[in-house]
Amino acid sequence: MFAERGYGGASIELIARAAQLSVGAIYLYFRSKEDLYVSLIEDALTVFDVEMGQVREQTEVSKRLQETWNILVRWAERDAEGPRILRLLAQPAVRPQLSDEVVVAVSAGIARIQDHIGACVADGIHANVYRQVNAREIADLAWSALLGSLDAAEMHANLSMPADSLQVRTDRALHLIESALAPQVAATLRAVA
Repeated sequence: MFAERGYGGASIELIARAAQLSVGAIYLYFRSKEDLYVSLIEDALTVFDVEMGQVREQTEVSKRLQETWNILVRWAERDAEGPRILRLLAQPAVRPQLSDEVVVAVSAGIARIQDHIGACVADGIHANVYRQVNAREIADLAWSALLGSLDAAEMHANLSMPADSLQVRTDRALHLIESALAPQVAATLRAVA
C-alpha cells in the first residue's frame, strides 16, 4: 500500500483492507501508521547485514567498500520508500509515534550497516589500501553522504530539475571519500606540513 500510494496516501484503513485484517488487528501489532511504516525497513536491514557480511568474506579488500556501498545504492534505486523511511526517522516528532521494539530493531539494523562500512574501511587500513583513520568516523561520514545523496536526488526529481542518476551521484560521493582515504593523501599532507 505504501509503495502504491506513498506514505501520505496510505491510511490504516486501506492497509487493513488490503491485508484482510481489521484496523484493530493492525493496532495490536503497531502503535501507529508511522510504526508500521518504519517497521518495513527491518527486513531490508537484515538482508543488508547478510549481503554485507558476504562482501567481506568474498570480495578483495580494495573493492569491499565499493561493493558494500553498491548494495545500499541498488536498494535505493529499487525501493523508493526505503530511503524515505530513513529520512522520516530523522524527524524528531516521529519518535513518539514509534514503538520501542521498532526503534530498537531499526537502530540495531542501521548500526550493523555502519559497522559493515567501518569494517570495510578497517580492512582497507590493515591492507594498506587506506591510510590510518578512525574507521567508525568514516563509516558515519559515508552513511551521511549516502543519505544526503538520496535527499538531493529526490529533491531534484520532485522539482523536475536536471540531475545525474542516483548511481552517478552516489559514486561521486564515495569516490571523494575513498580519495581522502588514499595513502598518498597522508604523505602529501605530511610533506606540506
